Amino acid sequence: MTTPRPALPWAFFLLLLLLSVPFWWFGAYGGRLPFANFLPVSALMTVVPMIAALVLVHRESGATGSAAFLRQALDFGTIKGVGWILAALLLMPAVFVLQYGVLRVSGAALADPQFFPIAEILAFFLMFFVGAIGEELGWQGYAFARLRDRWSALATGLILGVVWALWHVIPFAEMGRSGDWIVWHCLSTVAMRVIIVWLFVNTGQSVFVAVLFHTMSNMPYGVLSNYGSYYDPLVAFLILVTVVGMIAVLWESRSLSRLRWRRHTDEGEGTGQ
Repeated sequence: MTTPRPALPWAFFLLLLLLSVPFWWFGAYGGRLPFANFLPVSALMTVVPMIAALVLVHRESGATGSAAFLRQALDFGTIKGVGWILAALLLMPAVFVLQYGVLRVSGAALADPQFFPIAEILAFFLMFFVGAIGEELGWQGYAFARLRDRWSALATGLILGVVWALWHVIPFAEMGRSGDWIVWHCLSTVAMRVIIVWLFVNTGQSVFVAVLFHTMSNMPYGVLSNYGSYYDPLVAFLILVTVVGMIAVLWESRSLSRLRWRRHTDEGEGTGQ
């Protein structure tokens, strides 16, 4: 008897759309979050992926399955090796520092940095961490498996990345971002999703590591009050797509967890070479 294949996540995507509409609608009135005025009210939709997935999980496997689904947010026990945690924590800050260096070398006019107080930085970290849980339980904790059953890990990352980026277009517009900014940042978002998938599959499919990476991708907004003047989405995209290219070259696209050179080594050993 064969195990049934997970259903494609079309129901998840449809629920995601329907549940997001009220947030987009309220955001259209120009309101900002009182505790983070650089974000529109529609940013509260960060809980939508988790809610959409939880509705479907409860339908599929009841309260027991729902509890197991939610526990994934803190599944750090599946991570083997501190290196992956460090990568999740430091990769995006390194990208931001590098893109700042590119802007500085290019002669771009940059305002003096204005840092939030330490207490506010910690509060922003907590806010972004909770928000990342709301998203990653949906993207990685639910939708990933239902796409990965049919496509390679790389293709799954690209598909999820496109959906993730398109889902953010309306909030970006409500923030007053230009069309060029939105296009390049959306492309950066797709690249970031591939990196999240790479981290995810190399840590025993840990949602926690995805949450950490997601949190750190937002933290510059919680460190610099004038971060927008330091961010160029085109430069960030070029750096991120370079990182993704390196991952695609070094790791097999099917799994993103198996180094290409290891495959050739194993094949050579298997043939007695």
